[in-house]
Amino acid sequence: MKDESRLIFVPRNSSTVKEYKISRVKLFTYASIFLIAFTFLGKVSLDLLVDFSHNSKIKTLERTNIALENRLRETKAKINELNVRIADIVKKDDELRTVLGLPSVSSDVRNVGIGGADYNYDFNDEISGFNDPANLNEQLSLLSKLERESKLELESYAALMATFERKQDSIRYMPSLKPVLSGVISSSFGPRRHPIYKVRKHHDGLDFSAAKGTPVYASADGVISFTGRVNGYGKLIKLNHKYGFVTRYGHLSKIVVRRGQQVKRGQKIGEVGSTGLSTAPHLHYEVRYHGKAVNPSAYYFDDHVLNEKIVNNQ
Repeated sequence: MKDESRLIFVPRNSSTVKEYKISRVKLFTYASIFLIAFTFLGKVSLDLLVDFSHNSKIKTLERTNIALENRLRETKAKINELNVRIADIVKKDDELRTVLGLPSVSSDVRNVGIGGADYNYDFNDEISGFNDPANLNEQLSLLSKLERESKLELESYAALMATFERKQDSIRYMPSLKPVLSGVISSSFGPRRHPIYKVRKHHDGLDFSAAKGTPVYASADGVISFTGRVNGYGKLIKLNHKYGFVTRYGHLSKIVVRRGQQVKRGQKIGEVGSTGLSTAPHLHYEVRYHGKAVNPSAYYFDDHVLNEKIVNNQ
């Protein structure tokens, strides 16, 4: 028997049988060629598919990189704009500190050079041939600096607000209102000849001459600490204010407040009289700061219109 194979084809609609003879060597050769060709074509097709996928990813990454570079440039511009605004805030902060009597923040503190992250990265260690057109190190360092500067400005703002509120509060308790609107100063603060004892003696306040019954007003917010008669002063009111101020109102004909009562600047507390050591109706008015008598005229505004507005607003 020959070393050959037979291929027999039987058509469905024909009675003729076709037979083909082929040697096994040829059959093996043809089969080998087919497998080699199929494998080669499969390899080429797979390589083309991988290259297409790889190229597609590279193009996507390139487009992403371009978009990120554009966003980084925009971010850099915004960071520079924020830096300018921070500089403007620093300027206004210094101006407010001057107005409020606070010391300026030193340049060493302003520079906030201590602390913060170090962003001196070498991206080439991570990515070979890394191109950095937006200068990421500079942007990251500037962002860190802005973060510390903004924190410093917030702390400074809190200090400014606390000082402002304290000063606003202190103004309420400063004896800045003339206690008798229509009164005329008949005796000033300082050494004088006592009108009754006829000796030189220090006068601890101001005397405002006015008709009996003229209203006497609290010169600042406070709490009534004393009402009653005192030798020399006659009918007297003591009014305690915050921040070390105390005011006294003497020779009154009438007292309309009571001890422990809270009063507002411009509120009526009594009426002019001539009680105690007095030769004529007048108000003896004292301002004491931490227990020491000071000149009242250094605190009140001698502006009749302004004083009337304050009283009328009560």
